[in-house]
Amino acid sequence: MHSTTKKQFKKGDVLLREGERGECAYVIETGNVEILVQRDGQSIQIGTRGPGSLIGEMAMIDDKPRTATVRALDDCEVQEITREDFARRIETADPVLKMVMRVITTRYRDMIGRTGTIQFVPPTHAAETAENADASHDVALSAIKIHNELKLALERGELMLYYQPIIDVQNMKIAGFEALMRWKHPEKGMISPGVFIPVAEEGRLIIGLSRLALDLSCDAAKALQAAAAPELLGEAPLFVGVNFSVKDFVEGDLFNHLKATIGKKQIDPIQIHLEITETLLMQAPDAARAELEKCREIGLNVSIDDFGSGYSSLSYLHYFPIDTLKIDQSFIRAMSTHAASLVLVKSIIGIARNLGMKVIAEGVESAQEAAKLREMGCEYIQGYWFSKPLPFEAALKFVQTWQAPKLEVEA
Repeated sequence: MHSTTKKQFKKGDVLLREGERGECAYVIETGNVEILVQRDGQSIQIGTRGPGSLIGEMAMIDDKPRTATVRALDDCEVQEITREDFARRIETADPVLKMVMRVITTRYRDMIGRTGTIQFVPPTHAAETAENADASHDVALSAIKIHNELKLALERGELMLYYQPIIDVQNMKIAGFEALMRWKHPEKGMISPGVFIPVAEEGRLIIGLSRLALDLSCDAAKALQAAAAPELLGEAPLFVGVNFSVKDFVEGDLFNHLKATIGKKQIDPIQIHLEITETLLMQAPDAARAELEKCREIGLNVSIDDFGSGYSSLSYLHYFPIDTLKIDQSFIRAMSTHAASLVLVKSIIGIARNLGMKVIAEGVESAQEAAKLREMGCEYIQGYWFSKPLPFEAALKFVQTWQAPKLEVEA
């Protein structure tokens, strides 16, 4: 049975029982429930709750036995919030915490208000407060749903990788791919990574996603290398870049898992590039440096993704063991219209060369951009000019049949 998911209760079912420890709370999606307490051996109804209500949170907050029983008045559907998820969200102060605290505060003020000892929000602000509360509730409920469905998706194999080619622009050969996570929901179709990755990063789900990506990327790197037409590849083995998060470094025992996976897959470590962000380095610099140094020792390549979009502190370039800088696509797109962006791209390429690093330019969308980057000494390019991210079968065809576009640009 899945630990966190949507649950259904029939009319008359007990959702939460008086005296039990608070292991979970529920957000009611459909149906109504009644709240019962025991008085003189009889069950007395002290209230009801309907769609949008949160029930059972107080026992998790004070870690004491429940003081009431909750029973379904109708057939109900609810979203579960587990104790583990609740504790994690309190630590990160995300919208779910705000919703829970709002509900608790409302109930407390209501109780105190009945005694006439507290002044409530004036009517002129009541509508605005209710509107903000509803918005907070919607965001929180959406986060819960995505988290629960994503956990099931990971178990059910609904997550997959797409692969975007990376080209050696100096000789127009295929150098490798970046692995990008995709979620094909059985009912909603493809769900944007911009929706589910932030939810996964809030907790340990991101570690499961990263491990899946590593596992699939190792298989893909071997298969793509074996299937590729030799004349389309450069001299170095084809690589696949895999994205990792702060939690992979701090909580995921990253190095040992990488080493074990690479050994199990029997793949050359040079075929896997660890892609991390500047934010990760700044949030957990010591943990990141220690793990990255061990990764470098066994032959793994370390790339900084979206370079220039975060902290962009030159001081960390010599502090961390970095092999490749990936220039953020916003600078590439602005090169032709903003002189400052062009100067910045030139500077990054120059700094990387002086430090013995390679450069990958992201978001290349035209022959002009590719030609300018090659002229400036950039080694690799990635972007829609030659390919969007591809499902695995299409990536296999790409390494077999790709025809390099011409870089000659009319004056």
